[in-house]
Amino acid sequence: MNKIKIAIIGAGVRGRYIYGDFIERNKDLYEIVAVVDNKIGRREKFKEIFNLSEERVFKDMNTFFKKEKMADVVIVATLDNTHYEACAKALEKGYDVLVEGPVSNTLDKLIHLQDLCEKNKDKIFMVNASYRYSGFFNKLKNIIDTKDLGKLVNINYNSYIGYEKFSHNYVRGNWRLDSDTAPLLLTNSCYDLDILEYLTNSQCEKISSFGNLNYFTRKEFKQDMSESCATCNIYKECPYCAQEIYLNNKDLSKSLHINPTKENIDKILKTGQYGKCVYSCDNNVFDNLICILKFKNNITATLNISAFTKEENKNLRLMFTQGEVYADFQKYTIVIKKFIDNKETIINLQKDNMDEKLIEDFFSRVKARNNNVKSNVCSVINSHITAFAGEFANISETVVDVDKFFEEAVEMTKSIEKLFL
Repeated sequence: MNKIKIAIIGAGVRGRYIYGDFIERNKDLYEIVAVVDNKIGRREKFKEIFNLSEERVFKDMNTFFKKEKMADVVIVATLDNTHYEACAKALEKGYDVLVEGPVSNTLDKLIHLQDLCEKNKDKIFMVNASYRYSGFFNKLKNIIDTKDLGKLVNINYNSYIGYEKFSHNYVRGNWRLDSDTAPLLLTNSCYDLDILEYLTNSQCEKISSFGNLNYFTRKEFKQDMSESCATCNIYKECPYCAQEIYLNNKDLSKSLHINPTKENIDKILKTGQYGKCVYSCDNNVFDNLICILKFKNNITATLNISAFTKEENKNLRLMFTQGEVYADFQKYTIVIKKFIDNKETIINLQKDNMDEKLIEDFFSRVKARNNNVKSNVCSVINSHITAFAGEFANISETVVDVDKFFEEAVEMTKSIEKLFL
């Protein structure tokens, strides 16, 4: 095979700065031949960088899929609510597919995902479950599997979103309404649930969940505040001030504008959603959530998700019958303590680019026509189901049997679909 030809659907932050940058640095191996995005600025930037002709630039995926097959693979990096449809159309057209998670943001589409995988066994159909490619999580997996600390009993898993990222994504941004996207447990933590399955080597059997929108509400809005951060009297005292966040956080500013200059960002903040006070938005997503999970092999876990941390991070405490492990994802540090002595083993791992490892693996599988991939879409279905079960557990205030929940969802979906036949 010569250069692998790629079409990217979604030229936002992930499409532009993860996949786009990787392909740009490896032009001798890969070639972007088409881009699809509903924003003209993003399309024009891709057109310029990858020297695309006008007929290879599309504003919607329906127009793109009406054309003859023009690439080897499609990368889906759009908003969550379009992932399933884009994958289904790409596979039908004969493309191999790499998709961002969650693969499906609704339960009815998730029910059909298994069939979609079965019908396309000849395709490379991967999800960006990049934690599986991380040296950090693979080292934890190795510690568990060696059984040097005995049997794994419990995992305490903390997913700290960080106050800036949470206010950007879930208060002001595209994920602020779960009715338009999906519950926090899926949109933020589908990969956390996936890695818990990976570490425990099991599937979640039962789940309970407790969460709420605690702080980013209208009741926190005070008289000396303003609907817009640009005209607020107390912006210097507010950690959620839009100007302070977006003008100082380069990663977040990239999501606001393809050319995130101070002038462009200022204009957006003065006129758009991202400049609004965090206490006057139309958001409804939980800002804190805790889940208790029981796996089929009797390992238990807690998953704690919080907006209220200074930095984005994940840390874990793994408890074994003969010792414990503490692991910090941001520091890439693992601390091992055995019960038998007072020694402490500290492992400082070298940070790696897990996204890049996954992308390289995807392209190598495409080239070799080897679909025995580490992060195939079929392998994340169970963790997606667990996310929906966890949301139902919170709403119903019950402990949910995950298999039974899914079986009932399948029956209900089939009954509803019969009505439309």
